[in-house]
Amino acid sequence: RSRPQRTTTVSFVKGQEVFGPGRGAGLIYIVRTGCIRLYKTLPDGRSINLGLLGPNTVFAQEDPYEGLSTGASAEALVDSTVSIVEAEDLATVITETPELASSMVQGMTRRLTELQTLAEHLLVRDTSVRLATTLMTLARGFGRPTADGLTAITLPLTHQSLANMIGSNRVTVTRKLIELQEKGLVKSLGRNAIAVDPDALLAHAQAAADAKDDL
Repeated sequence: RSRPQRTTTVSFVKGQEVFGPGRGAGLIYIVRTGCIRLYKTLPDGRSINLGLLGPNTVFAQEDPYEGLSTGASAEALVDSTVSIVEAEDLATVITETPELASSMVQGMTRRLTELQTLAEHLLVRDTSVRLATTLMTLARGFGRPTADGLTAITLPLTHQSLANMIGSNRVTVTRKLIELQEKGLVKSLGRNAIAVDPDALLAHAQAAADAKDDL
């Protein structure tokens, strides 16, 4: 007797919405391949990342806690596949698939770290810090080494897409990228392709955050 199918795996093309505010409640999403961008749309129309989610990362729509949540959105940053399971079935799925449980724990640990880092840098409210940490996250999850010791980000990145990730605008992001290039922390590899120095970006973000704390 076959077990009932508890998960559904869905393919999303680059730019396709996984869910938006008011949709996706009661479901757990598990990234299998690709990258999902989880984000919040701000009142002025800008958006800010809640996470860039790679394989084995778990995410869900916000719980409308006491009506305070406005809901999040999720979209495929590249062609991606996502497994979807009813929240009430998650425990059973984990029991039936032990290897999934191990992967999910690792993904959730990364996710908690990302959320803590996001909270810290939103408090700083410094565009340079948010940009640097976002580039580090992208390099960690979607990077490959280059001959000159940098890390090339394998996702196509426009200045506007980076602005959407950090709650800024294209003009500001372009200016900040030029500053980072002048410092040797970022290198353009051609159209929508960049390489970064993750260690130097980390030092830059820490210094910028410390400078704000001293004000």
